[in-house]
Amino acid sequence: MDSKRPFEIAECRQAAKGLKSSWQDMAGSEALIRALVAERNGDTPLALFWTEVHRALCQENNAL
Repeated sequence: MDSKRPFEIAECRQAAKGLKSSWQDMAGSEALIRALVAERNGDTPLALFWTEVHRALCQENNAL
């Protein structure tokens, strides 16, 4: 994800699928950790991306 350009919702959903595949039930936690690290590094757009990924994971879990 290039944090210098706006992200697309489809990119968030794809990232959510990748995290879910790798981290299973910890995918949401991993997304939030990545958001925290990005924010701490001063990369607010990337932090917003990862929080949107977390939201996509939550929506997916609620759909089940």
